[in-house]
Amino acid sequence: MRGECVYLQVMVQMYMKGWDSRTLAEKSGMAYTSMRRKLRGVTALHLEEARRIQKALDCGMSLDMLFARPHDAA
Repeated sequence: MRGECVYLQVMVQMYMKGWDSRTLAEKSGMAYTSMRRKLRGVTALHLEEARRIQKALDCGMSLDMLFARPHDAA
């Protein structure tokens, strides 16, 4: 995936599964270009989309943990 993913835990989970953003898009039923924009923070990630990504990753993390952004900790 080119560019920077603003959701670090999503990126970690993708890495652990050996997935790229195209695979995550397919597994969550989203368009690849839309997924890339959302992961980079270019477009808004809606709750239903976040749930679909969470389900696809099947990592047991809450939405809050999975989609925490670096600036959220401050």
